[in-house]
Amino acid sequence: MDSSAEERHQLERDQEIARTRILETAARIIGEIGFARLKIGMICARTGYHSAVVHQLFGSKETLVQRLVEFAAEKFADVFSAAVATRTGGLTPGPMDMLRALLDIFFELLTDMPPLNRAFVVLWTDATVGDPAVRSAMTEADRRYRFAIAQTVAAGIADGSISGVRDPDAYAAALVGQLRGIAVAAIIDPGGIDLRAVRAEMEYAVGRLA
Repeated sequence: MDSSAEERHQLERDQEIARTRILETAARIIGEIGFARLKIGMICARTGYHSAVVHQLFGSKETLVQRLVEFAAEKFADVFSAAVATRTGGLTPGPMDMLRALLDIFFELLTDMPPLNRAFVVLWTDATVGDPAVRSAMTEADRRYRFAIAQTVAAGIADGSISGVRDPDAYAAALVGQLRGIAVAAIIDPGGIDLRAVRAEMEYAVGRLA
């Protein structure tokens, strides 16, 4: 590899590191104060990057939040895949395995509440009254989650492993709504929510689908 190609690869690696660090920092700040009060300067102060670097990599605050939502979705997909593999022992998962794994990882993340996941929950609430960019990003994310759940439920109905659902799309909307509400409640009143008991009820309800 010639020196110019090596320099390009190094630049790409440096930019990817910078993107990840900026996104993680933005998530931490959003989790603390919300998107509306987030300033690029706050990210710069915590990361040490000049504002020109943030603008070069993301263009604007609105583009940054869209990428942050995508980044959170990518990370969630990774941990969800791991949860499915853990539950099935690496075997091909069935629809009920997928739904149970969803609850596994949701409540595990909710208990630990990493900054990225906390930011995602805060953005859910911000989307109701906040910046159109936040609403657009969260609407798209919600639609993807609902679609994936509906497809899973429809597959279960087709193979006979799920019999307690009449409308997969409506069920998906109801489940995402429940999980969102639980997540928001856990942030607002962490001492007043017994997550172990809530998880047990949710697992019981999902188990009754079979």
